[in-house]
Amino acid sequence: MRLLLPPAWSKTATRTWPVLWLLHGGPGDHTDWTANTHIEELAAPRDVLFVLPQTSPCSGYSDWYNSGGGGPPAWETYLVDELRPLLESQYRAGTERAVAGLSMGGLGAMKLAATHPGMFRAVASYSGAVSTLHLSLDGGLSGPDLGKGAGGGCHTDWRRIWGEPGFPFDTADPTDLRQRSVWERNDPLHQAAGLAGTALYISYGDGTDAATGWQWGDPPASPARCTNPIRGGAEPVEHLIHGMNQQMGVRLAQLGIPAAVCAYRGVHAWPYWERERVFSFPGLMAAIGA
Repeated sequence: MRLLLPPAWSKTATRTWPVLWLLHGGPGDHTDWTANTHIEELAAPRDVLFVLPQTSPCSGYSDWYNSGGGGPPAWETYLVDELRPLLESQYRAGTERAVAGLSMGGLGAMKLAATHPGMFRAVASYSGAVSTLHLSLDGGLSGPDLGKGAGGGCHTDWRRIWGEPGFPFDTADPTDLRQRSVWERNDPLHQAAGLAGTALYISYGDGTDAATGWQWGDPPASPARCTNPIRGGAEPVEHLIHGMNQQMGVRLAQLGIPAAVCAYRGVHAWPYWERERVFSFPGLMAAIGA
């Protein structure tokens, strides 16, 4: 992992610091946020410990299915049961936590918060893959296509991660659900009830290649960017992400869980994620008392 330390941090301090986890996407790693954004400048004056953990390009932030055998890699267990105590015992991390992530990291942020209620006070998802069982009705990518592509990026059988989702993706038989329960356990949409009481920020594009209208050093972008466009852009990944997040918005509304949502014209790219991170940053800091 990479840590960005508060100005007065000391490993021998008697106090603790609030924590913001930043989760990488696929096929990224723990250096992505510092390599592609100005997070170090944003973090430098803050009295907060920033944690950028490493997983794998296709981790899914999950304990893998491995044909029913489980075992390594167990990314969720690592983050929750190993990394979190390590941060608290060795790096003066407090219990005031927020988490944010992009793409696969958005999936991880929403899923970890939902399946471990109370672990995080706030969550931000930037173009997050928040509905892995999303079924495309317009001929575009569906949720499992991202999992299959991620497996290829890791040079491994994608079925090791969660198994096969079953109907309607791999079979025409509605009774053939294969490992659907494993997918649902790791799907933020299906675990959304666990997000009750957590401050949520959700942002995503429509797949249209449009300029951000913002650059580092500008004030936070205007809410006018959040036009909630109809899905129609040609960039396939964000086109899919749009459908996933629209579905998540409906589910949260059904559950009565409030969320700040920004849907904009844009693609699956760093300039948009940095803009949204800067806009969401004050809310994340307020949630952890920073």
